[in-house]
Amino acid sequence: MARETRGAQPLSRSLKVYQRIAVAFVFMTFFLLLAVLYLSISRATITVVGNPRVVAVDTEVRAVATPENDGELSGIVVKQSFEAQEIITLPTDGGTAVEEKAGGTVTIINESGSAQPLVATTRLLSKDGVLFRIDSPVNVPSKGQVNVLAHADKPGLSGEIGATQFTIPGLPESLQKTIYAVSVEPMKGGVSYRRTLTQANIDDAVSSVAGSLLERAKSTLSAGIDRAVFAGDSYVSSVTSQGASAAVGAEVGSFTVTLVMDVTAVYYDKNAVKEYALSQLYARVPEGYAIRNVSTDAVQMLVKSTDVKRGEATLGVYLEGKAIIAENSPVLNKDRFVGRAPNEVLTLLRASEAVKDASVRFTPFWLERVPTLKDHIKIVITDGE
Repeated sequence: MARETRGAQPLSRSLKVYQRIAVAFVFMTFFLLLAVLYLSISRATITVVGNPRVVAVDTEVRAVATPENDGELSGIVVKQSFEAQEIITLPTDGGTAVEEKAGGTVTIINESGSAQPLVATTRLLSKDGVLFRIDSPVNVPSKGQVNVLAHADKPGLSGEIGATQFTIPGLPESLQKTIYAVSVEPMKGGVSYRRTLTQANIDDAVSSVAGSLLERAKSTLSAGIDRAVFAGDSYVSSVTSQGASAAVGAEVGSFTVTLVMDVTAVYYDKNAVKEYALSQLYARVPEGYAIRNVSTDAVQMLVKSTDVKRGEATLGVYLEGKAIIAENSPVLNKDRFVGRAPNEVLTLLRASEAVKDASVRFTPFWLERVPTLKDHIKIVITDGE
């Protein structure tokens, strides 16, 4: 019996439905993957150029022996009077050459067991046999020394000698080895060029001597201070007495300036001052701003008042820094930008006085709006420098 052959049978209606559902599912999955891919790679970078503003602190701190309160730090206050005499030689231009007695400062040293008084005009004899005389009486303490001006016995260039040691011929020979004088600078003024002394000459000389005296005072006052602890220092000086050996209008080639100056020194913990100034600066930063580029090395100090008896001083402290918009500023809240077009973002940002300029960049570049996911928004802040 022959078999009956059948052709391909058409799909049933139910199978066609399933087929369509499968195709639709594939397309839906594809588009969903595209959406996920879009969301995962879409990024917006908003660059904000901050409009900087100066933030400054101008406050006071007290240097005291035992700090107990806020605004107090460890400090030492000392005061001492200093005196100096210096021969000032006038410029030679336009002057008339005249022989003078060369002079300079000598240090008389007493290594003996008792004080030694010396009258004015006491002779000093250099190693080369040039005779000098001291200008004023002195009393040299035992195991001590004093400085005094001395001038050559005779005028002329013979008195212009270099630094040397002097004997004192007027003393007994037994004392001449223990009481003697030395100079550390050359003797000058053997020939002077006389000219009319002006007030400006005297003022310049006083200023120069005061500067030298202050440097000497700094060295003397800091000798007993632990500078590793008290690294900061400020000085206040005041001239209590000054005089010149010649009056304005006199024809001289040189003259002597005498100066007495009180110097008050304040030594303090420099790091403590810097930390205090910085903390006060941060406390003054406006809301929505952050400090940029501040250095505590820029702290400025000024002595406002001192109380030597109590060992205290009030110091003025000044520090300034530059602040720009901070990331936590309400202006930069990402909720303001999600889903917005670039021009809308820029309008929002440029409306703030804290923003100097701004720009928006998308990834991929064809995006037209800021992603709706806040973690896909990056904000970069720059000061524009």
